[in-house]
Amino acid sequence: MRPDKKPIPIPLTRRLQFLQTQILPLLVLGMTGIVTVMLWKDAVSPAMLTGEVTALKSSVNSPVAAEIVRIHSQKLMMVKAGDIIAELRATDPRQSLDLLQNELNLLRAEANHGDAKRREIMDFERLQLDWLVEKVNLCAAIAAAKRAAVNLEITQGVTTSPTGAGRYQQEARLAKEAADNEAAERQILVDTLGKRIEELRLSIKPVPEGRDEPWKKALRALEARIQAISRSQELIQLRAPMNGMVTEIMRQAGENVVAGEALFFLTAVQPEHITGYLRQPFPLEPAVGQEVEVSTKGRHRLKGKASVIRVGVHFAPILNPALHPSLTPEVGLPIEVSLPPNLKLRPGELVSLVIRPNPDKKPAL
Repeated sequence: MRPDKKPIPIPLTRRLQFLQTQILPLLVLGMTGIVTVMLWKDAVSPAMLTGEVTALKSSVNSPVAAEIVRIHSQKLMMVKAGDIIAELRATDPRQSLDLLQNELNLLRAEANHGDAKRREIMDFERLQLDWLVEKVNLCAAIAAAKRAAVNLEITQGVTTSPTGAGRYQQEARLAKEAADNEAAERQILVDTLGKRIEELRLSIKPVPEGRDEPWKKALRALEARIQAISRSQELIQLRAPMNGMVTEIMRQAGENVVAGEALFFLTAVQPEHITGYLRQPFPLEPAVGQEVEVSTKGRHRLKGKASVIRVGVHFAPILNPALHPSLTPEVGLPIEVSLPPNLKLRPGELVSLVIRPNPDKKPAL
């Protein structure tokens, strides 16, 4: 092109066409790649393992075989340590009473073979044993009367048919009256024997020191056991062992439970740590102090920094089905991770965990 000649002007439409066909696709491709990498890294890439936010849990068990009289708590109800959550009544005192009756009979048989010189003392001791036997029978009668009262309360709620309900209520009322009468008569007998024993105690001559000590010890021990059995007929109050929420109620009022049966489960409101299970093959060797990236599984994936605080020494079964969706049982190495300070996590929440390698830390295994 000659110097005196000007370049041919290019129309603006041609320039825009060039940008649209040559430059714009490259820009769109580059931006798409960048966005894809960011999305993959932030939301699509799989986590190293899934963890569960763990809080302190506790169960409330029945100390004896009993009947639930009242429940003072409800599911998802907040309770404080020491709050009464249920009241029980022991339902099976007969086994302890029968055993105590056998011991008293054996002690009475030994008293029948005593020395003739101590006949007066032996008669007094046998009278004491008879008094204890009647106190045992009185405890059993009181227990039967309380049971009859409970049965009467239950039958008053029967509404299947008027005729059947009336018959059941009449039978329960008669049983309660009979049990009350028996308990009252035995109370009179126990009081009479007690007065007679006190009169004889003042009239008999003292025994040389030490000769009747075994008898006194046996009588004191048996009387203490009778008092303990008598106290067991009172209502047993179950109290919350910690502050938290009632997450499960296993039984309802009116049901019978066995000794040691779990009735309530409590969970603390504030979580303690995150628990996860590392499956084989390990992507890295876990160690205490390693940095962990914690990500929530909500719509807005929030992230926080934490660290490994404990590493298990043996493999354990993964019991939470949310941590292993497969039907076959799985085991993993349990690890505990601290709570990220910037995340508000709830007990039971599932989070994604990515452990960052830390060559400065020695492996915990």
